[in-house]
Amino acid sequence: MIRLVASDMDGTLLNRYGKVSLKNQAAVHALNRRNIGFVVCTGRNYADAYAPLKEAGISCDIICMNGAAVFSSEGEQIRKQTLFKSQISRILNICQPFSVLYDFMTDEGSYTTSSPEEFKASFENKIFLSMVSEEHTFETIVKRFQFVSEEVLLHSETDIYKMSIVHEDPQVLSYIRSCLEKEEGISIASSAATNLEITHFYAQKGNALLEYAINAKIHPREILAMGDSENDLSMLILPLGYTVAMDNGSDVIKKNARLVTRSNEEDGVAAAIETLVLSDAALATG
Repeated sequence: MIRLVASDMDGTLLNRYGKVSLKNQAAVHALNRRNIGFVVCTGRNYADAYAPLKEAGISCDIICMNGAAVFSSEGEQIRKQTLFKSQISRILNICQPFSVLYDFMTDEGSYTTSSPEEFKASFENKIFLSMVSEEHTFETIVKRFQFVSEEVLLHSETDIYKMSIVHEDPQVLSYIRSCLEKEEGISIASSAATNLEITHFYAQKGNALLEYAINAKIHPREILAMGDSENDLSMLILPLGYTVAMDNGSDVIKKNARLVTRSNEEDGVAAAIETLVLSDAALATG
């Protein structure tokens, strides 16, 4: 019997407007009534993950920034794994020959070393934050960022949980990735064709989810996990009860997940929960 459902957000729990649909809301609330756990596993920072959940009336623990931090439903941080400044320095050196843009996720929101002009042009061309939902404008997004120099960032005491490297050319990103893969102690994933997401090696959704389950005394076979993009792969390759790819998911996710549900625009999360967790047949296995 499934005792915990873990869901990605963008492209999975959320629709293209960044909202939790009514059917997905109902499915999550039904889990709660059955005392079945629900946890979000997202690349977003805590504030950006919390907002749409609160709007949907969902109170749950949040594994955020690809596993670099975990927050309880009350907002208490219960896990933390940041990047070392030495790692960030090496990453910046590798990327230096290319005109990439950065998103550094911290406790104080996001930082970028891009100029406001570069940031705006990249956003308008759907390169920077290409996965942002349609509800957002440049004005709503730019408020979340602080513009700083690399020197200031590296010499500050600010913890950096995750950094995104953004470029319009997938071939450039592919080359950068091949260089980064030679570096020890980091994890590389992607949530869009125009980005690479870098965290500490121990900051992956899969690692964080297993640690979370151990603390909750839940066996991996009692977990259902859902996702759509490469940064979900670390949890969808685990020996869980069910691993589910969204119909809108990438080919690598569909290949590695055991099952495929409907798309995020067709309430795929609700369909998976209703069939695999809440149906009479699923409950009978308990």
